[in-house]
Amino acid sequence: MKRSFPIKYEWDIVTIRKEVRKLANEHGFSELNQARIVQSVSELASNVVHHAEEGRVQVELIEEENRSGINIIVRDFGPGIDDLDQILRLSESPASVEGYGLKQVRELMDEFSIRAVEGKGTYVSVSKWKDESDDVFSE
Repeated sequence: MKRSFPIKYEWDIVTIRKEVRKLANEHGFSELNQARIVQSVSELASNVVHHAEEGRVQVELIEEENRSGINIIVRDFGPGIDDLDQILRLSESPASVEGYGLKQVRELMDEFSIRAVEGKGTYVSVSKWKDESDDVFSE
């Protein structure tokens, strides 16, 4: 199952959060992992609204080998991130505010990748895999 949502305004984020939580719940994620997933998509979608003005969120339930999860791709149509490597390095510093949201998303999700092309936008892909806590709560 794959869903796609436009992002242009802050109220789009409300709809995206609600729909992503619903999908994660239906897929059997625990409340804790639902919160991690929703927080991550909210942060990434907020970045689109504040830095790029417009973009899309694509959410897909995924199956791989003996595991299942959710993959979220957030793509914006903005200017891209000038120095992505520097932002990612700064996000590792506890004293830096720059890139903090991306750091938080990396910590909340199991997989994280980001690409930025100057003048063409930014593409972020994150995944969360179901774990033992999800199995306990989905029975």
